[in-house]
Amino acid sequence: MSDERKKFTLYLHPDKDADSLALNVIESVPRTSRGELFRNAFISGLALQQLDPRLPILLATLFSKDFTADQLIEMVSQTTGWKPSQVDIREILAVMRAEQFTPAAQQEKGDDELKKLEGARQKMAKLF
Repeated sequence: MSDERKKFTLYLHPDKDADSLALNVIESVPRTSRGELFRNAFISGLALQQLDPRLPILLATLFSKDFTADQLIEMVSQTTGWKPSQVDIREILAVMRAEQFTPAAQQEKGDDELKKLEGARQKMAKLF
């Protein structure tokens, strides 16, 4: 991989609701972290573009203070045909949260808990 970098420039229009919300998010992030935020947002949008070219446009159009994860899941489902019922994302998040907030001394799991965790991992593998 080369050390060459590319610079991109874009404009946000504060008179548009989605742009204004984006500016609010940007201003809530420390200046030292904004470059990484921009890079991640840019790459994320391109990943959505690769799934379906309509996704970045729809997401930008629907971006509001009331936008929810459920709306995003529904949007991806409708545009790509992905069936969220195949993997219950809430179950995966619950397992991940439980692991994250469990002290290391308490992380010794019984056989049942290990089976549940492995099941969640398999579901995540199917998702991706």
